Amino acid sequence: MEIINRMAHLMPVRTYRSTVASGLVIETEFQILNTLLAEKAAQLALMENQLFRIFCRWEGVDYDSANVVVTYPQRFELSDRRADLDFLVRPKGVTAKIGAPTLRREIDR
Repeated sequence: MEIINRMAHLMPVRTYRSTVASGLVIETEFQILNTLLAEKAAQLALMENQLFRIFCRWEGVDYDSANVVVTYPQRFELSDRRADLDFLVRPKGVTAKIGAPTLRREIDR
């Protein structure tokens, strides 16, 4: 099963790690998974549009006048941008209270 997970790049999703992996390793694995999912989504959208073209021909309907386009998302990231922004906003409030200019510069960077 582990070999299948590695070949399908599902290790970050379906594996319990007994060793500690660095944040960079985990982020890289998720980027690979995101890329693979985006490629699959593009292939599925293409296939569904082609299938709809065949269906329209079978039904005797003009495909262009049907005006239907199947789309899939292109990004499958798990990061929560709102949580990331909150993570940066909270320390800014603290630095304003305690007056830590070095910390504030690092957060602004």
